[in-house]
Amino acid sequence: MSLLCETPNPSRRAVLTTGGALFAWACLPRFARAADHRDPRLIVIILRGALDGLSTIGPLGDPDYAGLHGDIALSLSGANAALP
Repeated sequence: MSLLCETPNPSRRAVLTTGGALFAWACLPRFARAADHRDPRLIVIILRGALDGLSTIGPLGDPDYAGLHGDIALSLSGANAALP
C-alpha cells in the first residue's frame, strides 16, 4: 500500500483571487453580511400580470408618464397621488 502525498502547488492567480476575496469580505460593512437572528422577517413581493415596478410605483416627476401609460396611468395629482 502506497501513500501518495502531494504538496499543494497553488498558482499565483489562485493566491491573488483568494486573498482578494478575503480582503473584500473583511471590508464589507456590517449590514452587508449575514443578518443576525434578532429580526427573522422575510419580505416577499409578488408582481402578477401587468403589475410591474412602474405600475406599482409611478414616476411622479416624469412628464411623459401619463402619455405613455394611457388609461392605466396612475393619478399624479391630488391627495392620493400615485396610489393604485
